[in-house]
Amino acid sequence: MDSITQVLTVLILLLAMVVSVIVTQFIRRRRDLFALREIPAYTALPMRVGEAIEANRPVHISLGSAGLGGSSTLLALATAELFYQAAGRAVIGGIPPILTVSDPTAIPLGQDTLRRAYAARGRLDRYRRGSIRWYPGGSRSLAFAAALTSTLADDNVATNLLAGSFGPELALVAEAAARRDQSVIATSDNLEGQAVAYVMSDPPLIGEEVFTAGAYLGGSPSQVASLVTLDVLRVALLIVIFIPTAIAIGDAILAGRFSAAIARIFGGG
Repeated sequence: MDSITQVLTVLILLLAMVVSVIVTQFIRRRRDLFALREIPAYTALPMRVGEAIEANRPVHISLGSAGLGGSSTLLALATAELFYQAAGRAVIGGIPPILTVSDPTAIPLGQDTLRRAYAARGRLDRYRRGSIRWYPGGSRSLAFAAALTSTLADDNVATNLLAGSFGPELALVAEAAARRDQSVIATSDNLEGQAVAYVMSDPPLIGEEVFTAGAYLGGSPSQVASLVTLDVLRVALLIVIFIPTAIAIGDAILAGRFSAAIARIFGGG
């Protein structure tokens, strides 16, 4: 890594830290100061969970083949936060939520997440480890998808939150849910799975939106500040990319006179 790259990296990290701290303090004082862009899936999720509670039917959440210790570790942790936010709403009902996984390393993660959801509602005595179900199959497994379709029928699921690592087999689960008039909110880190989720879920989560569950559903100042910081850095990156591109286009059109004019404006000759 050359010295310029090192300096830029340090500046970006400092900017991220400063913006995050400042935004966090503003949000703690005034929560309405920053309006997050609307994500339809997070708008619909509390209503879907509420409908499941009223119908006395469970909410089903699946991480697919996402697990800990591999390339999907960050995805598993982000999905666990989404599971926590959904489960925190669902545990007030009479039927516990169901979490299905294919990677064995996701079992303790799911158990701890569900336990925290019950504890946050003061209902830890109702926590049952059996709500976390492991179905063998592995990555992109039709066997796992078949097990999920059976779960939808056997447990009379009300709504499905399929957020994790899925391939095209996600279509089987979504189609089975549609036949039983069950709602589906889905996303995947796999391009084929995301394509299926976009078409068959109502509404879908797209790309990095799965990492923002804490900010949208939890609303803690630090999580909202992190999200605002990412948006600020994204805008700054677009500006950094746009300026040299605009100069190059201007020079191509004006035979180099555009950059010379800018240099004269800023005292460069």
